[in-house]
Amino acid sequence: MTKIDVHGHLGTWWFPIPGGNMASLLRLCDRYHIAHLLCSSAEAIVYDMRRGNETLAEAIAGQERILGYVVCHPRFLEASCQEMDTYLPEREFVGVKIHPHYSATPLGHAAMTDLIDEVARRTKLVQIHTYSAADAAAMAELAARRPDVNFIMAHACAADSWAAADAAARHNNLYLDFCCSDASIGRVEYALAKCGPQQIVFGSDMDLLDPAFTLGMFLDSGADEAQLQLIFYDNAARLLGRP
Repeated sequence: MTKIDVHGHLGTWWFPIPGGNMASLLRLCDRYHIAHLLCSSAEAIVYDMRRGNETLAEAIAGQERILGYVVCHPRFLEASCQEMDTYLPEREFVGVKIHPHYSATPLGHAAMTDLIDEVARRTKLVQIHTYSAADAAAMAELAARRPDVNFIMAHACAADSWAAADAAARHNNLYLDFCCSDASIGRVEYALAKCGPQQIVFGSDMDLLDPAFTLGMFLDSGADEAQLQLIFYDNAARLLGRP
């Protein structure tokens, strides 16, 4: 089944992973029938926002398959706005990426709210990393405040994914991305029952993780073919405004 992967990274980490380059991402896309990968810069997340976004832009220029998130930092609002204004007009960039942990800015912080307001003026798609029930509560508040923005909850609050599914059931602009390094049993099953497949998207965290890890969670969840079609492709295509 053809897929859209909403969670990838270009670049290396301090973890011992293979690749970290465009060739590695494209190889994994080929292996797992991924038509489009939405990708952010690892360097922009953990070290240098400007240089990382620039490197990603150069790498995906002219690409049809690899699409970009602009990484923004809530504690550098003016610089983040400049980054969005530089890259979001480009065809290859489709949204914004925010990492509360690496930017040392909790989701409930005023700086985060200010950034989301600026993001909403420029794009309607934001991916935010979430790791806890507290994050789910904060995301619900953001979703209520900005119903015009679609939020992808990266990692679906990890072990507290039940809270992410509960929040998504109340706000139809919250989407769950289950990529993780701990495939706790029942996470996808609970979300399917609580918020439904229409608010779940496929994200792999490649090439930090092999897509097979998250793919197996969905294939073992008991989801039927129609549900998997929504999760693997249709929901993300709708968020991107693509067929």
